[in-house]
Amino acid sequence: MALSRRDFLMKSLSGAAVTGLAAPAARAMSLHCTPAPKFPVPMDIGTWRSPEFPVGKHDYHMWFIVDRSLPLEQLDCDLGAAPAAHRCDTPSLLDIDWKVWDGKTLVKSWYADPVRADGWAATATSCLLGDFDGRRNGMFTLEWNVRKDPGRLRDLHPRIEIVKNPGYWCWL
Repeated sequence: MALSRRDFLMKSLSGAAVTGLAAPAARAMSLHCTPAPKFPVPMDIGTWRSPEFPVGKHDYHMWFIVDRSLPLEQLDCDLGAAPAAHRCDTPSLLDIDWKVWDGKTLVKSWYADPVRADGWAATATSCLLGDFDGRRNGMFTLEWNVRKDPGRLRDLHPRIEIVKNPGYWCWL
């Protein structure tokens, strides 16, 4: 069905009026952005469970972060395999595994062998430990298992940060 010029203009103007009313309403709605959980993790041999943390229906990355108070090459070797240009004379100090739970349901299990430093900042170094899928309005728990003595890593304020995979919008 062909529209007359008058019908086309009327539909366009009414659409603009609806859009003009919808935009302020959309701006007034708060976006549901699930915050990135951050918490210190113990480095004593054994298993520890985090408090529950909120997740949304997103893909999440789990980062292990330590302060960068040691020489970079030494810290890279302590965390795991060294970058290609450097050779480690000692084995990694970090020997952990982790699980993410949704209540009593296992969401993801991972054994880090070896971890590799892959994020460097002026004051911290981080390792990507893996990823897991969230659940809309979910409450998950991290189970952290240290398998051997991490030596000097325990003094570097070890912590976990769980972040949404880039590319997800808050309201999904």
